[in-house]
Amino acid sequence: MKPNYSLIWIVLCLSIFLLFPNIRMLVYVIIGIFVLIVLLDALAARSLQAGQLSVYRNIATSLAIRCKSKVYLIVKNLHRKPCVLAIQDRCPLELYPQSSSAKANLNPREEFHLEYTIEPTMRGEFEFEFVDFQLTSPLGFWQRFFHVSCVDKVRVYPDFSQITKYLSFLLAHQTHQLGLKKQRRRGIGLDFHQLREYRQGDALNHIDWNATSRRRTLISREYQDEKEQHLLFMIDTGSRMHTDELGAALFDSALDGLLLLSYIALQQGDTVSVMCFGYTQRWIQSINGFSSIPRLLNHTYDIQTGAYASDYIAAAEETLARHRKRSMVLVLTCLRDDDADLPVALKLLSTRHTVVLANLYENVVDLVHSMEVKTEQQALTVLGLSKYIQQRSQVISKCEGSCNMVLESQPRDLPTHLVNAYWQFKRSGRF
Repeated sequence: MKPNYSLIWIVLCLSIFLLFPNIRMLVYVIIGIFVLIVLLDALAARSLQAGQLSVYRNIATSLAIRCKSKVYLIVKNLHRKPCVLAIQDRCPLELYPQSSSAKANLNPREEFHLEYTIEPTMRGEFEFEFVDFQLTSPLGFWQRFFHVSCVDKVRVYPDFSQITKYLSFLLAHQTHQLGLKKQRRRGIGLDFHQLREYRQGDALNHIDWNATSRRRTLISREYQDEKEQHLLFMIDTGSRMHTDELGAALFDSALDGLLLLSYIALQQGDTVSVMCFGYTQRWIQSINGFSSIPRLLNHTYDIQTGAYASDYIAAAEETLARHRKRSMVLVLTCLRDDDADLPVALKLLSTRHTVVLANLYENVVDLVHSMEVKTEQQALTVLGLSKYIQQRSQVISKCEGSCNMVLESQPRDLPTHLVNAYWQFKRSGRF
C-alpha cells in the first residue's frame, strides 16, 4: 500500500503552514485530525480482502498463431462496501494483449465485464496466473496493490486457416484459386476402386468383360490413387529457419505447409511421419487416419527454432536408420551459400526414398539486392549479396542433381507448392 498523490500534496501544504508561528498551534490540531482521518482511510482500504473479489476468465483453450481472439474477464465485488478498482489481467506478453486493463467502480454484489483482444505471436503453451488489482481507498488517500489467482492455460497452434481455406474452395470446386493444379493420372499403377457403367472416353483395357457379360451392358473398372503410401517430413529447426520474414518466422510457414499437406495425405489414406532436426529434435512416427490431425497438432505446436547449426548428413543417416519403408521425403529448410553438405545428404536419402527439397528463400535478400545504390556502403552491400546469391544458386544446382525435385518458394506460397508436388508424384506413380 502506498500514499496517493493527493495525500502527498496535502502533507506538503501543511508543512508550509508550519513556517508561520502565529497559526502553528492551529496547524498542529489540523494535522492531528488529518492523521486520524488518513489512518481510518488506510484501515478501510485494508478491509477489502483478495478473497472478497470473485474473478472468472473466459478464453478459448486452443488458439492459432497470428489469429485474433477475445478474452472475457468478469470481476464481482463480494464485499459489503463499494470499491474503486484498477484492473489489469496478467496476460503473457507472447499473446500480445491489447487493452487488457480498465477502471471500475463496483457496488456490493456488482459485476464488471472486461473484454480485450489477444493476437498470439508465438506457438506453445502459455498460462494466465493472476489478475492484478489497484484499490483506491474511500477518501482517495491510499492505493493498495494485490492480485487474485485465476489460472487458465492456453495452447497456441500453427495457423490452420490454410486447411479451412482449402476446404471452402474444395466445396466450391475452386481449388485453382489457391494455386492448386489438377494433375492428370499417368499409367495404370493405381488401386482398383469400383465397377461402374461404361462412359465415353474410358480406355478399352478398363472394361471388365466378365461383368459386362453378366449385366449385358458395358461395365468399366474405376481406379483410385494408391493408398497406404508414406509421406515423411524432415523439417530444419536450426538457425536457417530461425529467421523472421516480414514478421513471421520461416519455420511457421513450414508448419503451415506441413499441416495442409498432411491433411490432404491423410484424407487420401496415406501415412505421415515428421522428423525435426537441429535446435529441436523430435520424431513423430506413422500418423494414420484422417482423424489424426489433432494428434499431429499436439506434437508440433510447441516446436521452436534456435541459433543452432543443423547437420544435414547426420539427419539423413538417422532418417535412414529409423525409417526403412520407401517414402516421399520432403526436406524443408532455408538454403545458405555455405550448405555444401546438403547435396550429400539428399543423395544419401535418394538411395531409398523419393526426395523433394523445399527451399524457403528470403524476400529481404531480393529486396536489398534490387535497391537503388546511392552510397558506397550500399554498393558494397549489393555486391556482397550478389556473391551470396551466386553461391547459393550453385548449391541449388547441386541439390537438383541429388534429389527428385527442388521447390523454390516464398514462405507464403509454400503450402500450395508442397501440395502440387505431392499430387504430381502421386498421380504419376513415382511416389
